[in-house]
Amino acid sequence: MNNGNTYEYLSRYLDQLRSRGRYTFTGDEIIAEFNLSDEAYQKVIQRLTDKERISRLRQNFYLIIPPEYASLQTLPLGYFIDDLMKFLERDYYVGLLTAAMYHGAAHQQPQTQFVVSEPPYLRPIKNRPQSIVFCLKKGWNADFVTQQKTDAGYINISSPALTALDLIFYSDRIGGINRATTVLAELVFELKPDPLAKAAEDFPQTTTLQRLGYLFDEVLQETTLADAIHSVLDNRKYYPAQLNPKTDSENQKTPNRWKIIPNTNVEIDEL
Repeated sequence: MNNGNTYEYLSRYLDQLRSRGRYTFTGDEIIAEFNLSDEAYQKVIQRLTDKERISRLRQNFYLIIPPEYASLQTLPLGYFIDDLMKFLERDYYVGLLTAAMYHGAAHQQPQTQFVVSEPPYLRPIKNRPQSIVFCLKKGWNADFVTQQKTDAGYINISSPALTALDLIFYSDRIGGINRATTVLAELVFELKPDPLAKAAEDFPQTTTLQRLGYLFDEVLQETTLADAIHSVLDNRKYYPAQLNPKTDSENQKTPNRWKIIPNTNVEIDEL
């Protein structure tokens, strides 16, 4: 098979994959399907890349780029994240700002996409115009992860309650406590007290519950949601904690039921 024929056959093969709702492939898959030598494989991959038909996301893992995304040379996360994580052999869920966007936080259109994954460390993916950051977590309760239908199948995504908890726990990864609170202000419309309490009960980081409850209570005036969090804290020992753990404070007073030291002024961005 000469290079020209290989390109045409592979181009049609990729069209067939896309017609079945699949937007990814691996190098090993192509080599096996077409019985290609390494040299022939490298040449046809380069030609497909030059023609903007494909884009490499990870070593040996490629996106199939339809014409409407050719100028971006990437795809929405929902088109490929499930295939990518299966390729990497990692459990995962889409979380933080990305999950908030799926749950209706309409003002959240992050250029950085957030995926929670089990260890070990995964390098971030920088692929114009978006990047993917992997936040590590040692296990989670699947009851708080749902499946969201996309144009390419299904993806795992954190429930609104788990999203709220993660926004606080990983607040330093998304721009700080102000950004987290701004997102919470939109996410509250999807939060219900009982599911929030169940997710909080399962969440091991007590200081996260304290900070989230404080923000619901003192900043967002969401008393019902705050009470749901506090019902969980009633069954735990908890101690004074700074609202912003990255900022030192001489004032150690905790003038609230959360034992939170309000060492920063929380400002919500205009929505």
